[in-house]
Amino acid sequence: MGDTVQTDVLIVGAGPSGLMAAAWMAQMGVSTLIVERRSHQTRCGRADGLESRTLEILDSFGLADKVWAQANHTVEIALWGATADGKLQRQSVTANSKPGWSRFHESTLSQGRIEEYLMEYVRARKHVEVKRETIPTSFEIDYTTIDDQDAFPIRVNLKNVQSDPNTLFDGVSTPNSEFSEAQSDDSGYAGMETTVEAKYILGCEGAHSWLRKQLGLRLEGESYDDSWGVLDIIPLTDFPDIRKRFIIKSKHGTLMVIPRERKLVRIYVELLPEAAARYRVDGNADVLMEQVATIMKPYTMRTNHIEWATIYTVGQRICRNIGLYNRIFLAGDAIHTHSPKAGQGMNVSMQDTFNLGWKIASTIKGVLHPRVLETYQQERLPVAEQLIALDQRICRGMCSQRNGYPVAQHGHFDEDHKRALEEENSSMSGLAVTYQPNSLVTSTVWDAPLPKYVASCRSRPSVARNLRVGARIPSVLILNQSDSQAYHLQQILPCTGQWNLIIFGGDIADADQKRRVEDLADALNSPESALAKLNDPVSVARRGFQAVGVHLIHCADRLSIELKDLPVIFCPWTKDGLEYGRVWADAEAYHHAGGGQLYSSFGIGNKGCMALLRPDQHLAFLSDLDDVNGLEQFLRSVMPEATQKPICL
Repeated sequence: MGDTVQTDVLIVGAGPSGLMAAAWMAQMGVSTLIVERRSHQTRCGRADGLESRTLEILDSFGLADKVWAQANHTVEIALWGATADGKLQRQSVTANSKPGWSRFHESTLSQGRIEEYLMEYVRARKHVEVKRETIPTSFEIDYTTIDDQDAFPIRVNLKNVQSDPNTLFDGVSTPNSEFSEAQSDDSGYAGMETTVEAKYILGCEGAHSWLRKQLGLRLEGESYDDSWGVLDIIPLTDFPDIRKRFIIKSKHGTLMVIPRERKLVRIYVELLPEAAARYRVDGNADVLMEQVATIMKPYTMRTNHIEWATIYTVGQRICRNIGLYNRIFLAGDAIHTHSPKAGQGMNVSMQDTFNLGWKIASTIKGVLHPRVLETYQQERLPVAEQLIALDQRICRGMCSQRNGYPVAQHGHFDEDHKRALEEENSSMSGLAVTYQPNSLVTSTVWDAPLPKYVASCRSRPSVARNLRVGARIPSVLILNQSDSQAYHLQQILPCTGQWNLIIFGGDIADADQKRRVEDLADALNSPESALAKLNDPVSVARRGFQAVGVHLIHCADRLSIELKDLPVIFCPWTKDGLEYGRVWADAEAYHHAGGGQLYSSFGIGNKGCMALLRPDQHLAFLSDLDDVNGLEQFLRSVMPEATQKPICL
């Protein structure tokens, strides 16, 4: 008979979405167990595209520099069509993504590398245990204790299994020696079944999700007969745009190529039914290369190195119930499957659990009321629906053999296809995701009557015309008040579980404006304020982090401001001396371009404003500096420690 163990969170699946959730748990000190069937992480193939928002997220965990240094940066996209006599002709070369959306842009790096860096992050901290070659076998819910936050109502039996050696590398060749051997904890639990009792369970195990099936939930949607091959190769070619992202539409079919690291390229090639049938019989990647070479004529395309190859059929499916009882959650491919052409799969999957992880951890730590977990479905299901719609548009433009879309057969890129490609790396990359009002996103003053789960306090978007409540805060260059070192705004907001209140103080060299900021600081520092209760030293020591951090960003002449003249909440004294990292200036930098533009780009006027950011950097509350009551109402509505009696429900 096996053992029974307890853990706060059980994560099924150690792919990108599961590891992103685990990164939050490791950072915020939550007891977590990850189980994974495979003995090692992904070695080659699978997803490889990294969108701007995903890189911002990785940066908030301190991982983006390593990824950015190794990844290939996809700067341009070229569109190639066929002339009337069938010859290939370049139609356009444009930026692959619009400048100004983010300090990052689309890049490509293997999924295995991303998993490796996330796993290193998790292993470097305590609280998270990883069990490979381990699968769940049964699942129970104790409904009598499901509303008891101290209970462990989820009960799952686990057993250890042998990995199939033929699937370790997910491809047709041995992985490049550059990939280090992945560490593995004990495989299973000493060969016997173990029962895990958990407060929460996350299904991050892909399109064939075991947990989703246990819950009786299905992926709904459409599948088509279009077959596509996928290859990672080192190309030998005379094609002039091989190091750009490019799409070719010819009379022989469509293909897309994305340059990768180490001179690799990822190829997506449309297959005729007979070619797809041949590949399914013998798995010979030469079948795929033959079609690639045919489409690219008169240019030559061959290779001496095929690192990975596979085949897939096009389809878009979605599960519309992604959270049950505020205890059970699905994420990533377990809730949305689509073609890989939009390059969104790994990105949206990690963004799912980036949204979910801090909410679960904050609930366990007592920072948030458990009901806020309802916002996961409210926020991420619309994103999944938008992803499916985008993929359908891209596939309509790419699949030349599909009935009803003859325009794709003649090398023509219609306007909707072009717009979809543009949206893929801008608004649909996660940068423009705007969560609608809910318990964690305040409504604005002109919104319609509110649902019952939305707090009655309102945001006032007129104080920062270019910020959107519910969206992630854009990142612009700011200077540290003390030493003039330049940072991007998002760099001072790392993922610790802490909310961040940014006081845009305006020109505090003006006496009246400085007085407004001082009055706000006095209100926030009052022992009876929600902020003081949340940041009580005993509570901070217990949970391991502040509930709300406070920052001041002003637009005064930096050299006219002395740190010692500012309210103590912005420059507190700690055991290591004065805190120098809370006061910032919107000013031009000595050595970096782009400083001095925050107030104008955010649309903030002379009176300043305050913005409350969630731990995932999305804007929850925005108002003027005098609206302390609105801020207090919001904090008390979602954070039990802010008051014994919530003011607005």
